[in-house]
Amino acid sequence: MGALTTLGEVPLRPRSLRPFRQAPPQKVEIPEQARLRVPVDELIDFATNVFLAHDVPEPRARLSAEALCYGDLTGRPNTGLATLARTYLPLFEGGQVRPRAEPLVIADRGAAALLDGRRALGLWAVSDAMDRAVARAGRHGVGLVSMRGVSAFGLASHHAGRALQHGMIGLVLATGGEENPSREGVNPLGMAAPAGAYPAFVFDMAAEDMTVDSVPAAAGLMLLVEVFAGLLSGVADHDHDTGVLVLAIAPTTLRSADGFYRAASALFGSVLGWDAGTPVRYPGWKEAEHAEQCRALGVPLDAYLYRQLAGLAGRLGLLMPKPTD
Repeated sequence: MGALTTLGEVPLRPRSLRPFRQAPPQKVEIPEQARLRVPVDELIDFATNVFLAHDVPEPRARLSAEALCYGDLTGRPNTGLATLARTYLPLFEGGQVRPRAEPLVIADRGAAALLDGRRALGLWAVSDAMDRAVARAGRHGVGLVSMRGVSAFGLASHHAGRALQHGMIGLVLATGGEENPSREGVNPLGMAAPAGAYPAFVFDMAAEDMTVDSVPAAAGLMLLVEVFAGLLSGVADHDHDTGVLVLAIAPTTLRSADGFYRAASALFGSVLGWDAGTPVRYPGWKEAEHAEQCRALGVPLDAYLYRQLAGLAGRLGLLMPKPTD
């Protein structure tokens, strides 16, 4: 199955896929140390194989694994592999997710489209929506995809960040009903923007930060998200659903690439500094450093989670990545 490029989008760069490897159930010995490190590629391969074992097609299984492991890779492990058994696998078991769902185009207006994910796994569907938005932005300067009918999708900033490799700004907004079984995996606001000579600006706002009990500005932001992600997608008319707004902006359609690069470098460079001996950095800097360390040394996992994943590997007949020495 090839890359998902429906709606007339220009093809995006294909992603290499490793074959699904099955193995007989295995007994994995857990080292004594409290935290282990596992190679990034092997961890993503493992997560890919878990989704393949649940009938998710290959390209989508890889997209899902990358979105799932993003939390571990960027230092937010409570949003990563720790949610696999708690949030995502129950969606398959309970029928809330259709592994081979094909999104339905409800409206297509060139720069903007409305889709129904038809109970697609959000981990791949929101990434796919961003790819669609990026392709549209390449033609129109801006690309907007409004979507409903998707499940939990992890950190919004991961999907927004897919715009960065194209030199674009990405934004993802989401909302879901209180009784939505995938509510835990809905992160309502994520943004990624090129920062010129510095690591990209990558920002996430968690659902617990957007409550009407906090300052009025937070309540206003919550309503903003509801309007763009809820009203626009029509998710309010559907019970137990999630609405998503995915936006890609190509800044070089409005100004020169050099001018934008210099302005971005100046903006984000002005934020950097020191306060009482502590470095001052913007969102995305620490995450980029953590990801670089993970690629060099492996992704840190606590032994309890590793044991859980090893048990899952045994039940599914998969190869469990071994910790690095």
